[in-house]
Amino acid sequence: MNPSILNLCAAGWTAAVAPGLGGNLTRLEYLGRPVLRPLEDNAPPDADPFLFGSPILFPANRTRGGRFAFEGAVYQLPVNEPQHDAHLHGLMHLQAFTVLSCTRDEAVLRFENKARVYPFPFRLTVRYRLSDRGAESFYRIENTGCRAMPFTFGLHTTFPEPETFSVPLGAVQEKDAHHLPTGRILPLSDAERRCLSGTASRGQVHSGYYLSGGDTARIGPVCYQVSGGFDHWVLYNARGGAGLLCVEPQCGAVDGLNQPGGCRILQPGQELRLSTRLTCPG
Repeated sequence: MNPSILNLCAAGWTAAVAPGLGGNLTRLEYLGRPVLRPLEDNAPPDADPFLFGSPILFPANRTRGGRFAFEGAVYQLPVNEPQHDAHLHGLMHLQAFTVLSCTRDEAVLRFENKARVYPFPFRLTVRYRLSDRGAESFYRIENTGCRAMPFTFGLHTTFPEPETFSVPLGAVQEKDAHHLPTGRILPLSDAERRCLSGTASRGQVHSGYYLSGGDTARIGPVCYQVSGGFDHWVLYNARGGAGLLCVEPQCGAVDGLNQPGGCRILQPGQELRLSTRLTCPG
């Protein structure tokens, strides 16, 4: 079954999941207040698909020239950001997921890649669950092929812009004019260090790639906790004037497919499990 929208409700939480939009959690509210930036009913057809809900990124962020080499072969991804000569965010947001099950408080979806949207076969299973523990998301990535598979994975989690937020940033992955990593790792600036304890988003520019310094971010009253497999954070707020803040956990680095140790590798039959949890005060 592939209904257009799955509606979930439990313990003060309500959610909408769109199997046809990459399994995106397009709406999430707690006690009637938006927790994630929602996909509006009157959104224009050309609305940025990454700036609502929590789209899945596979591979995450940018890949230089759309190219990477692995075990003696060179692979080419579509250059969908020509101004920066990069492949951006993967193609998962365009894929239709199969609904395995759906109850009042939980939905399980699956996508089977036959080396079509990424040049290695894999299976991605996503489970969304609402309860008094919060809004939880579980991701299982399985290598269903006969060769090792390199990959990076991320979530473009987009929040309504808060008054203040904090994210446990580690060192900075320096980027060039095309928003691609230079290979240099830098210490946090004074402004970035303020993100550790709490800083404003509105009227400020936040755009950067970071090693992870912890697993829990706070976006206004919302607590965003991620599992240990997420080893990077990305911040983006559209220059501080769009009413949004993206706090993006990543497994692997930006352009990690082209960096030694920058990506995960699954052997045939291996899997990786990741999870996130959003909670709010009552």
